[in-house]
Amino acid sequence: MIQSQRTIMLFVGMATLLALVGIGQGWDVALLLVNMCIISAIMALGVNIQWGYAGLFSIGSMGFAALGGLAGVIISAKPVPGAWQAGGLGVIGGLLSALITIVLGIFVWRRLAHLGRWRYWITGVIVLAGFIIMRSLMGPAITAIEKIDPAAAGYLGGMGLPILLSWAVGGIFAAAAAWVVGKVSLGLRADYLAIATLGISEIIIFILKFENWLTRGVKNVTGLPRPVPYEVDMIASPAFQGFATAIGTNAIAAASIIVKLCYAGLFSAVLVLVLYLSEVALRSPWGRMMRAIRDNETAAAAMGKNVTARHLQVFILG
Repeated sequence: MIQSQRTIMLFVGMATLLALVGIGQGWDVALLLVNMCIISAIMALGVNIQWGYAGLFSIGSMGFAALGGLAGVIISAKPVPGAWQAGGLGVIGGLLSALITIVLGIFVWRRLAHLGRWRYWITGVIVLAGFIIMRSLMGPAITAIEKIDPAAAGYLGGMGLPILLSWAVGGIFAAAAAWVVGKVSLGLRADYLAIATLGISEIIIFILKFENWLTRGVKNVTGLPRPVPYEVDMIASPAFQGFATAIGTNAIAAASIIVKLCYAGLFSAVLVLVLYLSEVALRSPWGRMMRAIRDNETAAAAMGKNVTARHLQVFILG
């Protein structure tokens, strides 16, 4: 059996299974699975860019996906005025102190290379002092924020912007995190890189789960805007009720199915765009260069290719 025939049979088999779910458990359940499949396909394309194009075996995708969820809350959730009044300035001050510490630490580390071991001590003192200042500013502020209506809020909230904007911001967050992770871990290969990326991914998820002031941790964030219509609005429409009756179902079931179809359309558009760009990149000179690096790093480096920079680039893109 040739590869194309086997691929077609796999798609037909998956479609059959989803159809059986729709018949046996309801089409809203089947469409929910379809949407999850599309999201997984988008994530798989990212892994394919890293592993298939460059041979970088990374399994830290869920950490980057969690940052996408973080972007959704920060960009689209409504701000909580009481939380900002209680500890907003303290959080901003703590984050600024952390940023200053990082910049100062990098500057000192690079400028004091001639001091040998003293460079480690000086950098360590700067980092420790910055951490103490950050915690002294953020600690009381976080405590005050999490006391503001903990059942429904207990966090700073977001900017109240459209949810589709958060999709792009989530990609920026993930790319920035990938740059940091790549700087730390791309010296490793094969299983060691996989273990490192998995560990860093779990660290990201752990932080987001327990920093309630930022995203409410494992609690639900309600009231996020949606890029598709709300079921209750459709159900309340007499025209929609007539449409549901005409197709032989009730308004509640029809609204649920239509909302999931709208999400499927949005996710499919993203999938098609990512797939198209991936194919264009694969057939471009850049794609040929990445395959050459994947197949033989030594030969590619001998031809003048910056292997380290290209690995970092493809890691960020994935």
